Amino acid sequence: MANKFDPVIQNKLAEKFHALHHAEEMLVLPNAWDSASARIFQESGFPAVATTSSGVSWSLGYKDGEHTPPELVIEVIGRMAGAISIPLTADIEAGYYGNDLDKFSKFIADVIEAGAVGINLEDADSHTKKLYDLDRQLAKIKAVKEVSRQKGVNLFLNARTDAIELAPGDLKEKAQACIERAKAFEDAGADGIFVPFVPDMETIAFLKKGIKLPLNVLMGNTLDVAELRKLKINRVSVGGKPMLATLEHLKKIAGELRSGNDWPSLFTKDLTYPQVNNWFK
Repeated sequence: MANKFDPVIQNKLAEKFHALHHAEEMLVLPNAWDSASARIFQESGFPAVATTSSGVSWSLGYKDGEHTPPELVIEVIGRMAGAISIPLTADIEAGYYGNDLDKFSKFIADVIEAGAVGINLEDADSHTKKLYDLDRQLAKIKAVKEVSRQKGVNLFLNARTDAIELAPGDLKEKAQACIERAKAFEDAGADGIFVPFVPDMETIAFLKKGIKLPLNVLMGNTLDVAELRKLKINRVSVGGKPMLATLEHLKKIAGELRSGNDWPSLFTKDLTYPQVNNWFK
């Protein structure tokens, strides 16, 4: 682990992170996959950084969907938190130990001790592609809040529902299922609601009207950033897209190196070796 756990300092970061969800301005939360990507977002002026489960998994050589060993996830969280001075929230998928609340609670404690001040917690099994039983998910949310209290860090619990993809019915019925699960999550102690994969602005407006907690959506090419701001969406994430865009640029570099004598994509104008090297201990 790259940083020593200090609940007082970490709770101050946690409170800052909570406040960002209740500000007038929409929180654009970039998703990083390692220490360097987390640091570049900090250097670019973002007030907080999130991890991306897909990006972290790929960077470690695993498929997304809780295939990465949880101890490696903890290590990456610790390294990323140690590389920045702004709040870090961690995508822990469904928390790995959904069938064992004791092991799940220990995992949450490790996440907090690693330096995270928030988490995303999914309500679906990535292997079966089914929504978890609601009572089971509520027990996990309550366990997170209890561990958070014990650790003295007001962890921001962003409760994710995948009902848009996995609930039965048409889009309106799926959105209504999101709202119903969001209300149950709120009652159990969640601090925010994350609804990814919403395909259109009309559905987002419907969700915003029906969900009381700060609403987080995942940016897609069918959504409009200006309209999200008008709807006062509290938080917008970008998931694995920054890593995919970075890999696309790396693919361009690879093509130039492999097939030509002109390698312009290889040389940067702004970031230099000394500058990046000085970011780290």
